[in-house]
Amino acid sequence: MDNKDVLLLEALQEDASRKLEDLARLVHLAPSSVHDRLRRLQQLGVIKRWTVDVECSALGLNVEAFIGIKASLRCSEVVKQLAAIPAIEACHSVAGTLSLLLKVRVAHPSDLMELTERLRAIPGVESTETTIVLKTHLDRPVKSPSSTAVPKPRHQ
Repeated sequence: MDNKDVLLLEALQEDASRKLEDLARLVHLAPSSVHDRLRRLQQLGVIKRWTVDVECSALGLNVEAFIGIKASLRCSEVVKQLAAIPAIEACHSVAGTLSLLLKVRVAHPSDLMELTERLRAIPGVESTETTIVLKTHLDRPVKSPSSTAVPKPRHQ
């Protein structure tokens, strides 16, 4: 990755609907070169997916929470069951007293109660600990490293 790749990533994280021509002007390249760079970044796994950031409350998902799970089985075994639950937005294996940390969204607090009961019924889930989000003060995309911190490509 070079400085132009970093600039492209930052611009797309800010507004992924930018036109190739606008991105090309930003990094002083032809639109076809920008297209090739974006395709390469996707093939390398730097760009994992193209998505839209949705206002969850507009979909009726008004409750956001984090649920910690203490498990007696390997995380990989528990995750198989968790993958089938649409309310789970993210699932992380964590170090410490918890085994997994879930980010979830539901419509109502009663739905959160049902979800935690469902989680506790999964074999291997010993206990859960739920924290409800009252307000999100900061939620931003990953900041790309500065161009000076970008590793130089290896010559073979």
